Amino acid sequence: MIPNKTNRKKMNTPLLIDKIKIGNIEFEAYIIKDENNLEAFVIYFQGEKEPLIMFQQVASNYKVELKINEDLVDKLQQFKSKDPQQRKEHFKIFQEFALNAEQKAKEIAFQDARLIYFSDIQLIKSIEQAFLVD
Repeated sequence: MIPNKTNRKKMNTPLLIDKIKIGNIEFEAYIIKDENNLEAFVIYFQGEKEPLIMFQQVASNYKVELKINEDLVDKLQQFKSKDPQQRKEHFKIFQEFALNAEQKAKEIAFQDARLIYFSDIQLIKSIEQAFLVD
């Protein structure tokens, strides 16, 4: 589902970067304009109105910060597979999806920004736990 004014907050002219279905969970990655009219990279799941993950420019100083919506991380757990081995595989697929989409977003929106990569962030642990922990 493409974000629009009725179903996503403060999004105008979103650019779909990638989408994937992992198990029963649908993820979509976009470049959007945030509330400060700066480009941001976001990942949504299951048609949620808020992004699960957002890489957002801090003012126009080329710094990009990562925000993870912990409430949605908790909600993500409702959709995970019951099979622990399959959950590990799903997390690996999600991580690859996020990293590939992040790289595309860097090339398109954050060329001059100092981007801290998703794989380097401790915050990813909460999403990993959402996939892996019973």
